[in-house]
Amino acid sequence: MDTLPAELLRLIFDNCDPSSVRALRLTCGRVADVGYDYLLPPSFRAVEWKDDVQRLHSIAHHDRLNRSISSITFNFSKVDEYTARHASFFQHWLQEPEERSILLQDAWIKYYELEGKARDLPPFHTRSAMVEESFKRLPNLKDLEITYTKCPYDIEVFKDVFLVRNCRKRDPTFRAQTCKNMNAIISAVRHVSLNSLTIDQLPLEIFRLPDDRRHWFDCCASSFSSLSKLDLTIDPPANLMPQSRFKAINGLGHVLQLSPNLTHLSLSFHTYHAPMQKFGFSFRALLQDFTFTRLTSLKLEGVSCSEEDLRSFLLRHAKTLERLRLGGRGLAKPYELSIGGVHLHEGSFRSLFASLQGKLPKLQRLHLEGDLEAGDIRTGARARETFKFHASVDENWEDMDGADHFGRRRVVQEGKTMDSSALERYLIHGGPFPKLVVPDAASASASSAASSEGSPSPELGPVSGGPGMAATPATAIAV
Repeated sequence: MDTLPAELLRLIFDNCDPSSVRALRLTCGRVADVGYDYLLPPSFRAVEWKDDVQRLHSIAHHDRLNRSISSITFNFSKVDEYTARHASFFQHWLQEPEERSILLQDAWIKYYELEGKARDLPPFHTRSAMVEESFKRLPNLKDLEITYTKCPYDIEVFKDVFLVRNCRKRDPTFRAQTCKNMNAIISAVRHVSLNSLTIDQLPLEIFRLPDDRRHWFDCCASSFSSLSKLDLTIDPPANLMPQSRFKAINGLGHVLQLSPNLTHLSLSFHTYHAPMQKFGFSFRALLQDFTFTRLTSLKLEGVSCSEEDLRSFLLRHAKTLERLRLGGRGLAKPYELSIGGVHLHEGSFRSLFASLQGKLPKLQRLHLEGDLEAGDIRTGARARETFKFHASVDENWEDMDGADHFGRRRVVQEGKTMDSSALERYLIHGGPFPKLVVPDAASASASSAASSEGSPSPELGPVSGGPGMAATPATAIAV
């Protein structure tokens, strides 16, 4: 083994699992030295039921192992026991009763053991100094993820449970505790140059409170300039007054503007207190006239804005924008249709896409998902556009035949959902505006259009969204 070249030894280590790496390093000193870089995986996962803060601190203060860590995931997810017990029972309803009882009992016994360990550890935010010291000594740390929605346990039953939003714990202290955890991590982030940051449940009020707001501005001022990918899922509170709302949006916008080199931006709003509700704001209030000069990929989910405001924001990035997503799964349960769409409280989607056609020269992909609506709700269904799109590609823009890398499957309902491929072709290649009708409803739409007194637009079929269109109910089409 001493005579083998280092390149060949590294190739051998590349094909070893962790236990094999440790065993192989015992053969001789030279192999042990080469194998040092393979002792730890590059991704570090921290959960609350293990003392991962201390483990990270120990790794960071090791002269060689500290270079192994390139990404960190902090998982603060907790389970709502009452809801999760019912959900897990019905998820395994078709199993034999004895088999189901043993499976669930073993899962919950293991869960209570892990939670007992978690109670013996101090709260995360009280150890912010250790986290900050660790980040200072991790020279290769580039990717950071903070999650409140993914399963923190290696228990198969709970992995299915965490896909249901109601099974994630949100007690009265949740938001305050979340803000403390976020502030502790952001204090440490200022010591590293990240390439990507993902937060899947960020309380919006953190940008309103004076101390928290100032803390984020100071810590992000230097560290966010290196970001190329930013994925934020905002969690608005239930009772945010207009002045506080404006201040929070302004603070969020200021943090976004501290990331001028972004190439990938995902901005989602999940209103847990009203899952179907979309969060209304204007891009002008959020970013003024700021432009991300390198932005190639953009995703917007769960937002409500005006047609003119959205069009202006998209056209500002026309020179670089290659991939555009409007909508997503939102807070839909695994068996529900996607509900993370985009609403236009002024204007229409037909007008929006028609005005963008030919003006996004770099655009290569467009994907729509969820409930897309346009028009003032007070005018009634006949004067509004209403569509429901199902996912056709995953987060990596690969065709969805099965589950994506989060375990979520495409939910399609015959006669009620459609994909956005026709609009994608129209926006990129031009041509007539596509018929936005679901496949099973196409024939019914044609006969309905022929018998209608008015002359509906042949491109939109039974969709109604403006003068000159047939006043047919919007829910009769791609809803």
